[in-house]
Amino acid sequence: MGKTVIIGVLIIIAIFAGILITVHKHSSKMPEIASENLAEMQARALGSYALGYGINRFLDGNVTFIDSITGYIDDFTPFEVLDGSIDSIKFTNESDGSIRINSYVTYNINDETVYHQSEANFSFIIDDEAESNITSALVYGGSITIHAKAVITGEVTETTEFDFEEVFGLTEQEVKDEAISNDAFIINPANNTPMPDSLTWIEFEGGDSLFKVTNDWTGAGVLIIKGNLKCTAHITFEGILVVFGTLDITAHSDITGSVFVVGDTSLGAHATITFDGDIVATAFENLPFNVSCKIISWRE
Repeated sequence: MGKTVIIGVLIIIAIFAGILITVHKHSSKMPEIASENLAEMQARALGSYALGYGINRFLDGNVTFIDSITGYIDDFTPFEVLDGSIDSIKFTNESDGSIRINSYVTYNINDETVYHQSEANFSFIIDDEAESNITSALVYGGSITIHAKAVITGEVTETTEFDFEEVFGLTEQEVKDEAISNDAFIINPANNTPMPDSLTWIEFEGGDSLFKVTNDWTGAGVLIIKGNLKCTAHITFEGILVVFGTLDITAHSDITGSVFVVGDTSLGAHATITFDGDIVATAFENLPFNVSCKIISWRE
């Protein structure tokens, strides 16, 4: 009986010793395993951050496609984030019209290096709701004088308050900034100054705040005048005309699209204003509409 007990105790001791040896062997690897797992987690998080960074650069217009399929961020160079780095970001046009973005990152913790690739798929939603808000040939805020044989084709709307943002879906500053970025911001223009056929913003410093047209003149797009417009010669304009002061048009002038006048309006003999929804829509393409991103899929 005593021998049996002793043998049993020895067996238990042997088993326990074996367990201790096994645990000791594996415990030496625990820091390495923990570092590797942490590096993988951080790499996934960094890959996700890189996807967001890339999409923002795309929305800012800082991505160039080297062909019709593949694009990269302009002047991109790998950069470090904490203990990792964003090595590359690639964009791919998909057949369904969406865009796939892949980010490639590296993360290092305690000599453990993990390389990781993340992927997302996204598309765009363009806010063009403001386009449908323009339905009038003329919107005016002051008095209106229509001389003999002047013709307005379309709705004529009187308003006591011109809400720029409601009409365009953008603030005045946003539209002005777009004009500045396109070198189409003009201060104190000389008479008959030609305008870009896109988006033009005119302001005045001192003087009578008057842009005057005395010779035949043409324009198109979106023309915003933070002052008065007086035309004593024939003008032809297609697009959206916004005058924050007074509008005085004579001599067989033709405006097609839509006109907004905050002050008084005077149309001389044979002047015409004609609403055209297609021309208004084309003019809106010159405005910096808000573009939002719709995420279709996301894989860290």
